[in-house]
Parts: sequence; C-alpha cells; structure tokens
Amino acid sequence: MKKLYILASLAVASLGFTSCEADKEPVYHNPEPATFVLNTPPMANQLYILESSSAVELTTSQPDYGVATQTNYSIDVTLDDSFVEAAEGQEANYKTLTPKAPTQAQIALDAKALDEALCQLKGITGFAEWPEEGVEPVKVTMRAHAWITGFPNSECVSNNIVLEAVQLYNPYPEGGRVIYWVGDVSGWNVGNDDAAAAYADWTLVETGKDTNIYVGAFDIPAGSKNFRFYTQLGDWGKGSIGSSTDGSVNKEFDPTKDGVQLDPVAGGQGNWCTPATWEGGFVTFTVNLSNYNVDDPDNSTVTILAQKGNYDFSKMNFIYLVGDCSAWSVDADNATEIYANYKLYDYDSNGIYTGTFDIAEGKATFRFYSELGNWDKGSIGSQTDDNPVEVAMTDGNYAGACVSGKGSWKFPAWTGGKMKMVVDTNNMTVDFSTVE
Repeated sequence: MKKLYILASLAVASLGFTSCEADKEPVYHNPEPATFVLNTPPMANQLYILESSSAVELTTSQPDYGVATQTNYSIDVTLDDSFVEAAEGQEANYKTLTPKAPTQAQIALDAKALDEALCQLKGITGFAEWPEEGVEPVKVTMRAHAWITGFPNSECVSNNIVLEAVQLYNPYPEGGRVIYWVGDVSGWNVGNDDAAAAYADWTLVETGKDTNIYVGAFDIPAGSKNFRFYTQLGDWGKGSIGSSTDGSVNKEFDPTKDGVQLDPVAGGQGNWCTPATWEGGFVTFTVNLSNYNVDDPDNSTVTILAQKGNYDFSKMNFIYLVGDCSAWSVDADNATEIYANYKLYDYDSNGIYTGTFDIAEGKATFRFYSELGNWDKGSIGSQTDDNPVEVAMTDGNYAGACVSGKGSWKFPAWTGGKMKMVVDTNNMTVDFSTVE
C-alpha cells in the first residue's frame, strides 16, 4: 500500500513539472544560419527555359527564431560560383529578386524578372544588345535571405544552390533602346571598357519601338548628387546631354516639385544636381529624343521631365485587369496589345499591385491574371468556381479576400467612374474604392 502511495505522489509531481513546462511562453532568439536551408530543386541539373515559364519555384526551411512569426524572403542570383559583396571601387556580382509572395517559404520567382536580372549580369541591358547568335544556357548560383521586419539581427543567409543550365531570352521590347544616367551615384565610367556592365542598372529604356522617348527611375541618395545623360558609351565627348556646354557648371533642381522640366543641352557636359537638402528617394526621368541627332547636337532639341517617385513601368511587375471593363481575351493572339492599358503595377516590389481605371456603368465585372495566354493559368479571383460573386461598396469601399481562382467580382450597383484597385498577393486580399 505504501508503495502505491509513493508512485501516485510521483505521478502528481511529474504532472506538476509538465504543467510548468507548458506554461512557458516561446521566446524569440536570433537564428542559427544552419537552420535556414535553400533546397536544391529536383530539376536543378536539367534545362530551365525561362521564356516558356511563368515562375521558377524554390523552397526553403524557415529559420529557427524560437517563435512563429511572419518571415520575409528574397533571392540573390549570380553567374559566378560565389557571391562577391560591393566594396569601394567594386560592385556586387549579383542581383537581388523579390519573390511573387515575399512572406512565403514556398518561393516563386517571376521568370521574366529573373531573365532580365541575368541578362543585366551579362551586360545586356536593351533589345539591340542581344547577340544575333543568341546566348548559350548559363549556370546560375542562388542563395536566399530571410528576416523579420523590425528585427535588425534577424537576417539570415542560406546555403548556395546551383541551377546548371538556364536558357535566357531577350526580355526587352523590340526596338527597346537605352540611354544612360551618368553621375555621382552611377559612377563616371563612360569611357571604360566595361561601361555597358557598369551601367546595367542605370539605363533609361525606350517606351516602345521607335518612340525615341526613354524612361528610367533611380534611387538618388540624400544630399547634393551630380548627373547627366549619355545616349552611347565609350567616348566622353559624344552622346552627352547635360545642363550646359560648360562641364564645370552644375545646375540645381528640386525633385520634390511635381514634374520639373529640366533645360537640357545636346552635347553639353554640365551636370544637374539635387540640392543639399534633398532627403533621398526615387526620381523618374522621361527623356524625349524625337528631335535629337548625336552627330549634329547643335541642331538637336531634347526635353527632359523629372518627377519625384518611381514611375518606370518597364521595370515593374504587373498583373492584368480582365473583365467587362477591359476584355475577355486572355488567350487571344494579340492579348498583350489588348491589355496594354489594363495593368496593375507592383510599385514597391512587395507583391502589392495597384491601378486606377475608368469603368463604365454596367461594366464592373472583373478578375485578374498574372499572365496571358491560358484561361486556366494565373487567374486571381473572388472564388475558385468560374462564376461571378456579386458584391457592393460601403461608403465607397469594398475589401475582401481573393484566391487562385476564376470567380469574378461583380458590382451590380456600379454607376460608372474611376475605381482604384489594390491586390495584395502576400495576404491574398483585395481593396476596391471609388475615386473622385
């Protein structure tokens, strides 16, 4: 009997210890790098053809932070066997890409964005720079970054993986020529042998075939920064567009104003500069060379518009608005032309797409597509089934969930006007609102 009593007491005591353990709250800790693994895809040794893909799929293990938390991810890619960080006089040898859903360990890299990044690493920054003989498949080394917003010590870098053969294609629009933004931020390398590679990230791209209008957005650090433009590389004395003919003169402009017309001089080597009070940020430049002749700069006319913010749509990811308000033509041969003006852009490269559209009365039935060509691929809708869901705005706003499906949103009471649309592919939510 005494033995049974002792065993019962021990059982109670053990339950008490278990209860104490269960009461402990999870505690955050900085991750051990070994806990963050980028998995090698099963097809890593086979050929990846980016032109026929919408995304390159990767998976990772979430770093061990000790707690369940939302983690952000990005992917670095390089054509070398290892990664080299930027240092004084040396640029990093890799590009960083944001996944389609940056907070998911199931990573999907946009195939076009990957293709363009790898082309830039090869020094190909425009349509005309693509070799006539094409480009042989390249070996790509990748690694992942993970971090928690607001926790500086939470960043963790994964192991490297290798895709043995990736087939690139020309990602630039036909006739998509480029000009160059040259200055304190991008470097003064116009005359160098490796100038094309040096300015891979500092190009303005032609808006369409033979428009001779170029757009580029650049993140200009705080303070006074000098710059001018070049239509070609290799010769400091040819192709420059500056603020004056005198190379020692800098003209200050204020990027904070909404649209500033610069006063360019074809062949000039004077610079523009941001003011000392400039707080830093993106500025978009639109350069019109319709009346420009590099061989006759004195009789050339150039116009340049500078706008605070990033409006370089050629380098942004986007999704398509498909419906009564645009067209039901996803699989049409000319679908790209049909939906040219029906795109929602990811302005901050964070998986959130925004656009404002003028929708006529009775035409507010729509869903979204991440790609064109196949009705069953890339649809983002109100529900999985291919049937519309009737919804209504309250005080000019509707917010709800979205899914990978073909159900449309339908606003029967829509009386016409502009609608702002926000699609958050991280949290799979939408927000629609009227715009005065």
